[in-house]
Amino acid sequence: MFLRPEAIAVLKRWSEVIAGAVIMALGVWTLSRAGWIMQAAGAGLILLGAAMSFAAWRRARFSGFSGGPGVVEVDERQISYFGAYEGGAVSLDMLARVTMLSDDHKQLVWLFEEDGGQSLSIPAAAAGADQIYDALAALPGVDYDAATRAIRAGSHESFVIWAKPQTHLH
Repeated sequence: MFLRPEAIAVLKRWSEVIAGAVIMALGVWTLSRAGWIMQAAGAGLILLGAAMSFAAWRRARFSGFSGGPGVVEVDERQISYFGAYEGGAVSLDMLARVTMLSDDHKQLVWLFEEDGGQSLSIPAAAAGADQIYDALAALPGVDYDAATRAIRAGSHESFVIWAKPQTHLH
């Protein structure tokens, strides 16, 4: 193989972003062709590539963690964590709050709290934790910028990624 394993890992992590950039480049090339049909197709490819790249870029920032304890599985609107000493599952339909925080060892942890008071903490470096990003897309108003701030933050800081809207009875 011509590439080092580290380079291959980086390329895999950012492959969807690269694919979106290639689609945008194809769109620019198509846009420069004569005829309004080709130009419309080129504009569509540029928009498709930009949307794909943006979503993939956001997802790729969360997939850089690995080697942590346990395994995460997302299935049927449920997030499950299987660790050596702890584990559990939370339903996306029962969530009250999602928080990202750093623990005493400066490791990022997802904290999921359900309406009934049950909570589940999942290390961001657990195998399969990158699936959490896609699972959170089902929740309205997820603050991905707060998750980005959590990644950059120091120890003992917490960031609310999503909270269930409060209903008021008047």
